Amino acid sequence: MEFDVRTNLPLVFLAAGFTLWVTSLALARRARRYQASMQALLELASAQWEPLELPAAAWPALHSAGWSGLQWSGDWYGQAVQGALGGPVAALGALTTAQQNYELRSGEEVRLFITLQHSAPGGEQRLFANQLAQVFLLLLETRLRERTGALSAAMAERARLSLYLQHDMRNLAQWVMWVSADFANAHTPPDLLLAAERLRDNAPMAQTRALRLITALGKTTQPTHASPIALGEALQQAASLAGIEMDIEGEATAIIAPVLLARALDNLLTNLAADWREGLTQRPHATLHMDADMAEIVLSCPLPPGGIALLPERLFEPFASGRPGGLGLGLYQARKSLREAKGELHAAVNQDQLQFVLSMPAAHQVPQGADAAG
Repeated sequence: MEFDVRTNLPLVFLAAGFTLWVTSLALARRARRYQASMQALLELASAQWEPLELPAAAWPALHSAGWSGLQWSGDWYGQAVQGALGGPVAALGALTTAQQNYELRSGEEVRLFITLQHSAPGGEQRLFANQLAQVFLLLLETRLRERTGALSAAMAERARLSLYLQHDMRNLAQWVMWVSADFANAHTPPDLLLAAERLRDNAPMAQTRALRLITALGKTTQPTHASPIALGEALQQAASLAGIEMDIEGEATAIIAPVLLARALDNLLTNLAADWREGLTQRPHATLHMDADMAEIVLSCPLPPGGIALLPERLFEPFASGRPGGLGLGLYQARKSLREAKGELHAAVNQDQLQFVLSMPAAHQVPQGADAAG
């Protein structure tokens, strides 16, 4: 018996209505799931997530929307970072119909490549998922800009504070002049005794000012022109200043401004000196070598008993500190100083060792009479 639409029109309407009802239920269910996922992502905006922790925090919401894989890689303040969540993702740069690639930048220090893989190449499910992905990327980019913006704001604040430091320096210089004048004009024992008493009364205040200035200003400005420096001697001097005993193997000479090398070594060794001096049975070990273009210091030290408080990829991140009260700028400044000298600083954790590799332009011939120690 043939099916006649005219005689079975009610059955056709019934089937069409049932189909529309099922479809509407499915769409409503997806919309509710999409709404819940979007709400979960928006709640992340009010939480204090670190930028590199945000992908894992957002993944449950993304996965519920059908994203089957999330992969990221890039450069985070000189350290290579990468990670993946979900199932396998096609190679970065290999765009497919179910894949989206993104690049996020913030300043000159941060660059991330993001790849999202979806189970569906199109349709309303993919449309909802794309909206969630855009919110996630916006949150991540906002966190990146907040972090790099904090560094710029801190530098601006440092410049503002320098005006107050200049005033403190002027006051201290005046005090030194007054004390000098007291003693220069003291021609009799009673005058000398009176000058000494004034010095005794005012010395605690002057000491407080001096310590504050030393802490704020650090070392005095030095010439920044590059010159040949024997890295072994420079490293030994920096270690001695930080109170560290170190084994140094090999020889290498670099062309670098003494102030940049001193700043890099001082920041690096001082930042880690507390761990190296306390509770460790092994001494740090440095190997020096050079090739046609670069001189290198490979510095290996045992990890502290509790390990390092920061993830390796965050070691050079400004304001990220593993010590209570730490500013988190020591390793950042060390790397920045070497980069100013056309060098680089990298770090890695290998088993029970923390390793730093310092590279800088090599000097294969030291001119006669040059100050090799810098």
